[in-house]
Amino acid sequence: MESVSQRRYAAVAKDLIEHIGSGHYPVGSLLPTEFELCSLYAVSRHTVRAAIDQLQGQGMVSRRKRVGTRVEASSPKGGYSQAMASVADLVQVAETHIRDIQEVREFVADIALARRLGLEPGGHYFCVSSIKVDAGDGNAPLCWTDVYAEQAYVDVISDARKHPDELIAALIGKAYSRHIDVVDQQVRPVQLGAELATSLKAQNGALGLAIIRQYRDEQGVLIAVAESVYPADRFTLTMQMKRDKL
Repeated sequence: MESVSQRRYAAVAKDLIEHIGSGHYPVGSLLPTEFELCSLYAVSRHTVRAAIDQLQGQGMVSRRKRVGTRVEASSPKGGYSQAMASVADLVQVAETHIRDIQEVREFVADIALARRLGLEPGGHYFCVSSIKVDAGDGNAPLCWTDVYAEQAYVDVISDARKHPDELIAALIGKAYSRHIDVVDQQVRPVQLGAELATSLKAQNGALGLAIIRQYRDEQGVLIAVAESVYPADRFTLTMQMKRDKL
């Protein structure tokens, strides 16, 4: 069941889509600022950002620093929406995919990394790098995963070592009362480099899938980001696509 907050940012996104489609915000124009949208819809900045993220994921808007949010298309690309697996499904998968931590580091997010993962430029974060293995297949390596979270949650690293079968985002949720409400997912093809291929016992130069998952709470605030790289023969993405009603 959707939470009230999830429905709130989904409602903001739906209203913006309708206003763009009607020409109220024509292609090439700028949407109101985040501050103006917060005032217009009586919601938080995080709710507005989550709504804009949804529009950006559908190819309807783009964001540029010091420029704003520009309308790029009058309707979602292709007219289809993707129904992602539930958070419960992700948690269940994590129970059979065991985390073998390889490295932990702390860093300040630069502009390029922040833009790619949805972090705040200049923010203080930690990264837990792991090889995920399949407990049901003799601990065969499945993927390489980097999990990014704010430095304020660094104490959760010890929990990640004690509970290798639980999502780090879920562990943060337990420790800091941050319930995972929404997971935004991006998938793109990649080519495995020599070092990564060796770690995953795969062929150098083989094709793979890179998956970025942004875990958000009820207000749309980012809890953690996980970036996983799978050899192509070890991961199948299955989803249901439903045509939008006109």
